[in-house]
Amino acid sequence: MTVTVGAVPRQATLAAPGLPEASVSHPDELKQGLILIDERTRLRVGGLQATLTWNGRSLGKKGRGIRIGLGDRDYAYLRIGTGEEELRDAERGPLVRQRNRFGRSTVGVTVLSAADSIDLALALVLQGADRTGLTITQTAVFGVLSYLYPGHGDV
Repeated sequence: MTVTVGAVPRQATLAAPGLPEASVSHPDELKQGLILIDERTRLRVGGLQATLTWNGRSLGKKGRGIRIGLGDRDYAYLRIGTGEEELRDAERGPLVRQRNRFGRSTVGVTVLSAADSIDLALALVLQGADRTGLTITQTAVFGVLSYLYPGHGDV
């Protein structure tokens, strides 16, 4: 399974045999790196367009999660521990957990029994999205760094 992040257009796509097509994109072509999550972000999984909401002002981890509506499913993507994130469904509970050790490009994925292929594709394609806002500490640190180094390359 591979998540590829492209510069023009700003899009991350999932390539995984047996999983539905999935992509996350943003119209801002000046910023480099992972795909920004805001009101202009577009997320598609299995031919369905998702709606994204995110409360970057919340003080708690659960409140800072990314809320995702996909068809009749209601998800939350949360930081649950150091280097550990989780995709949860409002009805089914935790579905996919991902662990990323600092400095490594590989991600450990645990798929829980209630998850299906759409859930897994959604969780995996979000690896191409900028999830630094899931904790207050990351927001503060990366906010300062993005101000000093805005990530605008020569276009």
